[in-house]
Amino acid sequence: MKALLFGPSGSGKTYISRALRCQGINAFDDGDIKGLSSWYDKHGQKIAGPQTAGEALDNQYSFLWSKRFLAKFLQPFKEVYIFGGSGNIFDMLDLFDQVYFLKINPLVQKQRILKASDRNRQMDINEEGVMIWGEWLEQEARKRHIPFIDAELDPAQIYSVISQR
Repeated sequence: MKALLFGPSGSGKTYISRALRCQGINAFDDGDIKGLSSWYDKHGQKIAGPQTAGEALDNQYSFLWSKRFLAKFLQPFKEVYIFGGSGNIFDMLDLFDQVYFLKINPLVQKQRILKASDRNRQMDINEEGVMIWGEWLEQEARKRHIPFIDAELDPAQIYSVISQR
């Protein structure tokens, strides 16, 4: 089975994928898959990543995955779990047998983002302290009837849910 798990910043994608990988499970955070993603300007030209969410929004930059790259990456695996997100994630769904959305309480999400020492918080929270990524992803997941998983479950519990399907 090939499964995709996506959700907003702070939903635990990196943490869960790395915890599962430490247990010998083929689980990958999208940030650990070199060559999968890049930032693009509004004209489709590859650019260096922005420093803040405001810069990305103001300049209409997009963080996108390469479908061709992802298909090739997934090919050798019988069972694999990909955790991540991108502006074109819904174009990738046909590459997976199962897709899940990691649903996080906004207060927990904000706490996780503010506590994390290994992330650029300026890419997750705007000047008013509001998380700016995720609402659109959740709305699109609902429209597509993608199953939600409580992102506050621990990695073993999440694996139990996704490996049962």
